Amino acid sequence: MTRDNRPRAPGQTNQEPDATRGFVHFLYLNLALLGLSAVANLFIDRAAFSLVHVAMFLGVVGLLVATQRSDWAFLKRIYLALLMPYLISFAYLGEQESFDILWMLMFPPIAAFLVLRPASLVRWDAAFLTAVLGVYVLHWTRVAPIGFSDIALGGQFTALFFLAVISWFMQGYKARFDQLQRRFQSDLERAVDDGLGRISALNDELETTQVTLVRLLGELCEARSKETGDHVGRVAAYARHLARLAGLTEDRVTTIHRAAPLHDVGKVAIPDRILNKPARLSDEEFREMQTHTSRGHDILAASGRPLLRAAATIAHEHHERWDGGGYPRGLSGESISVEGRVVAIADVFDALSFERPYKPAWDDERIRDLFAAERGRQFDPTLTDLFLARYDEFLALRQHTVADGP
Repeated sequence: MTRDNRPRAPGQTNQEPDATRGFVHFLYLNLALLGLSAVANLFIDRAAFSLVHVAMFLGVVGLLVATQRSDWAFLKRIYLALLMPYLISFAYLGEQESFDILWMLMFPPIAAFLVLRPASLVRWDAAFLTAVLGVYVLHWTRVAPIGFSDIALGGQFTALFFLAVISWFMQGYKARFDQLQRRFQSDLERAVDDGLGRISALNDELETTQVTLVRLLGELCEARSKETGDHVGRVAAYARHLARLAGLTEDRVTTIHRAAPLHDVGKVAIPDRILNKPARLSDEEFREMQTHTSRGHDILAASGRPLLRAAATIAHEHHERWDGGGYPRGLSGESISVEGRVVAIADVFDALSFERPYKPAWDDERIRDLFAAERGRQFDPTLTDLFLARYDEFLALRQHTVADGP
């Protein structure tokens, strides 16, 4: 599809180029017909009539030139103004035996119909009818008689009046049709807006339900593994704070915060004798425990929802190490998702802060020292630097979540 890049005249809207091109094509058709008529009339010795066609030809050429820089709606009115004396000249220069009278009868309403909207069409037909009536009055009063019989002129006037009535009827019909079309469009837009509003509300409700279910499932896993207090809620709070410090977008921060509670969801598949064993796990038991990352991923990965996809990634990667020594896939560096790297720090920080069946709680300085030692080994060095630089904020956040919840 070609694009009309011509400069627009004042008052010409972006919706009008197709109509403008249609008007230009119509003027070119006029030129062809006028040129042929001028030549034809010259050959049949009607020089005056030929000059009328030449004058109209030059007027249309001027209109075509003006379409490059003028308001096309104004040019339509100029065209119709030129058309009226041109057609009335048929009454004085034409011949009764020729088809000149047919041109005068049919061409004006056809032309007006092609270039005007319905309301303007009725007004112009009425104006033309009035002008023709004036010519007839001049003829019948013998002030300016024309070369057609009274019967022919009466037939012309009756036909023109009939065409005007048809135009009026069509204008009313079109106006009613346009009104119904606008009403239908308005009703359709309102229905679409209502539907989109309902869809948006349902999406919000679905998202809220999904977040609630994620948290409840995380708490269920926590209860089964006898974690201390609200472990999943605290991990989510630490992860959100660290993600913000890392400069992630707020949408991504929110996703991490909402998905983090499911980081250990795979533990639902670990036997209680291993999950809650108060002593150190054997090598075989530890290998079984390590499978909770892959099992968690498999549980969540089937969903197409962005939140659960993020949760699947976190469940799979929060035990990977920066140096590649983690599990289950031995990923390293930035091949580990930022979600997994953020939650890895949050999970270890909370796990060391509280007593577990197999270990006592660590003091804050010992935890800080561990993160400093594991910077660039177990943990992302950039995220670790952010964590240690704002360590007091994480301690305060831990205290707040213990007291009030995340």
